Amino acid sequence: MKRALLFLLLGIAPATAYAQDAELRSRAIALLERAHAVSMAPNLPNLERVDAFRVFDPNAGAREGSFSRVVVQGVGRREETTFGEYHLVQVWTGPTLSTTRTPQLVPPEVDQVMRLTPIHFVTFDDADVIRTITDRRIFNRLANCIAFDTIVGEHHEQNELCVDAQNGTLISEKLGDDLIENSEFFSFAAILLPGKISYSVLGNTKLEITQTMTTLPDSAANVLAAPPDARVLYRCTTFRRAIGQSMPQPAPGARGPDSDVVIRGVIERDGRVSNTLVQSSERPDLNTEALALVGQWTFLPAMCNGNPNPTEASFVVHFHGR
Repeated sequence: MKRALLFLLLGIAPATAYAQDAELRSRAIALLERAHAVSMAPNLPNLERVDAFRVFDPNAGAREGSFSRVVVQGVGRREETTFGEYHLVQVWTGPTLSTTRTPQLVPPEVDQVMRLTPIHFVTFDDADVIRTITDRRIFNRLANCIAFDTIVGEHHEQNELCVDAQNGTLISEKLGDDLIENSEFFSFAAILLPGKISYSVLGNTKLEITQTMTTLPDSAANVLAAPPDARVLYRCTTFRRAIGQSMPQPAPGARGPDSDVVIRGVIERDGRVSNTLVQSSERPDLNTEALALVGQWTFLPAMCNGNPNPTEASFVVHFHGR
């Protein structure tokens, strides 16, 4: 299964290894293709998008944040994100990026908002086995719900996608323990987008997003004015990504399950990793070990126009049999 906006690869396995009905699979693919077409526009006008979000944490309580994007087609765009002490403003115009930000890395909660908006899509790959397509009511609307398994080696995940039977929108995605629910769809530029997005894990609500997108009435130059005291960066005409040199891995276990801890950090000009934090974790008890390991990793740094360039990145630490 792959994500259609920000691709999520859950694995690849030979399609012939698992029995499934070809006609059923064809219908499931057609339902998802329709959902993509309903909510993805090939051309958009000048626009303003605003996301207000609320993060639910049993330890910290509810916290609120916001994200906005203004796009002047063919000219540039402006984005602003606020969450707690984190504040980032970025303005792209021509070859330059003007930015001002607080020193924190992108919080995992903000990363999650970016992943789910403006709408989260998946597509099937060879690891996905379609089991059934059934009809039921969701948000008081009739939906076609596709039940499927994702099978990668010994890992077996049960998933379900539900598509509105009338307008074709993707209204529910159960992907393992995660549940994404899209509702209150609105029309913009001949497509339908969710005005409300809810994200939960194992039945516990983690994130709620309200979203609007409107045509920008005034595309005057001051919409894309650089923020005060902005740092001005220039687009890389030549770029090379960071390349791993030494990335020690955790010692394998004997018979335990496999799990991943995703670490966020900065690959500095000298190739070392700094400012690490846990972005997501399947095993919180392994977080400290994962952070310590990534702190030892070294890279050939990213290069921009021939010069070393600090780069934010995510690092996956895989624990086998732990």
